[in-house]
Amino acid sequence: MAIRLILGLLFLGLIDFSCHKDNSSNDFPYEAKVVGLNSDCGIYQIKITQGLDKVKSIVGSSVCDSIYIAKNLPPELMTNGIGIKLDLRKPEKSELGGCTAMGPGYTWIFVIKAIGK
Repeated sequence: MAIRLILGLLFLGLIDFSCHKDNSSNDFPYEAKVVGLNSDCGIYQIKITQGLDKVKSIVGSSVCDSIYIAKNLPPELMTNGIGIKLDLRKPEKSELGGCTAMGPGYTWIFVIKAIGK
């Protein structure tokens, strides 16, 4: 009798687990669009399209509303106009690069991980 109860509970647990929606948005909480190579720094820049308020709370606001220099963007995502999902953090001082300061000084973000949308 106890075996039936244990197996029944295990079966119900598996059904419940399989019915939950996969929440992969936690892995990639932000969305952006790659807007091209920043001519000042030689690093790609992105425009945050979802999660901007949270990004601002992490790294601060940028000169141009939602455009940021994307340090550590994977090479396969360095394509103008591509939509991406990503996780990010504030870069450490040692991760910041030099820019010519001839254009707007966009805020930097460090891409932890990213995938194409």
